[in-house]
Amino acid sequence: MDQDNLGPAIEKMGITFSELTAEHAVGIMPLEGNTQPFGILHGGAAALLAESVASFAAHQWAKQFGKSAVGAHLDITHLKPGTSDRIICTADAVHLGRRTAVYRFDNTSEDTGKIISTGLMTCYLVEEQPR
Repeated sequence: MDQDNLGPAIEKMGITFSELTAEHAVGIMPLEGNTQPFGILHGGAAALLAESVASFAAHQWAKQFGKSAVGAHLDITHLKPGTSDRIICTADAVHLGRRTAVYRFDNTSEDTGKIISTGLMTCYLVEEQPR
């Protein structure tokens, strides 16, 4: 995967990928620059991390049909404050179809391994649009 062309939002958040297949993906995001005023992980940043990791995995699935993946629904539950230097998102496929792909994800604290937030992401598979 070309880590230099992930898109402006992902680049601004500092997200990188350590694993990426249609069935399983792992993304890493630094806490620095992604906090709310109290110095803990911003809930929106956690959601962006999860949606990005799941969507890139879904895109890996969609490519075989000549399609791309776009977010349709994100359900995230925040369980603990994120305070470690890096947040790890792991997304695993629950359903891989011709029109949709669904992923279960966990955002975890790198230093403790504890789940910070968890949820489901649904992507639609759509015809690729010229840029």
